[in-house]
Amino acid sequence: MANISNRRIPDRAMQFAPFAALKGYYETVKMQERITEPRRDVSEEDAETISYTLNNLRIGVTVKVRYYDIDSYTTITGVVAEINFPYRRLKVIKTAIPFDDIYSIELIGKGII
Repeated sequence: MANISNRRIPDRAMQFAPFAALKGYYETVKMQERITEPRRDVSEEDAETISYTLNNLRIGVTVKVRYYDIDSYTTITGVVAEINFPYRRLKVIKTAIPFDDIYSIELIGKGII
């Protein structure tokens, strides 16, 4: 018992450090819990609306984007950080979204366009 109390505090705290025996296990389990859904076709009117919105969008505007991500639809709300027309990519906060994966886009705020 005298040995434990003589340890320096950082050394004693080391015994309570988290230990991940299976690296990446929890991320894999989280991916398995995702509900997959097939990609839906965008109607012609919705495609025109998305195209019009993207053409008139500015950096710094807050948007709500629903897009297809890997195997299901995801919604993100945030500030537009980049609009890259040559690469056909929209960046909201730190998430890069290809134009072809956008299902809907909504501007948050009044009098934006």
